Amino acid sequence: MKWIKRLAGLLQDALPGKRVYYIYTHNNRHDRFRNGLKANTELSYWVACALEKQFPRFSFLRFQGEKPQRIQRITPQDVVIGHIGETYLAAAKRTKRLISFSPWCGNEDHSETVGPACVSKEVEMGQYDHAATLILLTSEFNDRIYRQQPRNFWYDYFEKCKQHGRRVRVVHQPIDLAVFRRIKTTYTTDNFLYIGNANHMKCVPDARRLVEHVGRSLHLYGTGERSINHLDQIAIQQLPSQSDFFIQPGRWEAQCVSILEAAARGFIPLVSPDTGYPYDHPYMLRYGDFDYNLKQVRAVLKLSADERRQLGDYLHQQLISDPHHNTWSTLTDVILEEVKALYV
Repeated sequence: MKWIKRLAGLLQDALPGKRVYYIYTHNNRHDRFRNGLKANTELSYWVACALEKQFPRFSFLRFQGEKPQRIQRITPQDVVIGHIGETYLAAAKRTKRLISFSPWCGNEDHSETVGPACVSKEVEMGQYDHAATLILLTSEFNDRIYRQQPRNFWYDYFEKCKQHGRRVRVVHQPIDLAVFRRIKTTYTTDNFLYIGNANHMKCVPDARRLVEHVGRSLHLYGTGERSINHLDQIAIQQLPSQSDFFIQPGRWEAQCVSILEAAARGFIPLVSPDTGYPYDHPYMLRYGDFDYNLKQVRAVLKLSADERRQLGDYLHQQLISDPHHNTWSTLTDVILEEVKALYV
């Protein structure tokens, strides 16, 4: 079945006519669960499937390393949507019907840090300048602090975009509650969980230090010590007995996927607002404030099992009732609207 779909895609590429191209890091629309379930897998799958269903002449392009002959097929009538980068900039030379869609954070550290996903703010703005529409996949925190308030360079930039008739849309990271079902309903372990990479903005050393100061255990996955496959139900079912709390006193996040996934499973997030976790509670942390965070951790450990359960129930209900985060159609509907506006 896979090879038939891929053959159909190749034949479609060879036909003339208007089409929609989607640029992303990898193509998972034919095999969503390949190599486990990750944030990029989900974005690739849901967005590509929505575009493919709506636009019969749809093609996928790799974020980088794409074959030049495939990029050269792009014509001025085609719409291109996706990540800024090597293929995106090449596509910008061939069509003006360009939509930038990628995770975004306005924290200055994001644009000043050297890394595969980080470029200077000047370079990033220059890449955005090619787009007719900007779709920012980001948190409510980033939108409120960096886009809506004149606190840094992004506010002025996006205001200029609107003045020049360029659309700026904001969408939030959803998760699939059918995959990330609640598995944590009792709270008696006194230990902590972190799932994710060890990039500096995650503040994993701070989390380690906090947990060590209260004499508890921190169960780490994804940092190089242990990995976890979100589709391995045997491994997943072990998590509730290991931890009550998900901890991340982070500096910034473009999209707080791991936190939302942990919250969907019933763990209590002890995180800073800077991570983008959208729901407030009395035991939130502060980035860079160890003494305050230690008081918060000690306080939450004093809660009874019933008090923790009530907090866990409340926070879980917030997530499953929130259409911004519990359904992928909220994101894909915006994407389809913007592509249709250019597909004329």
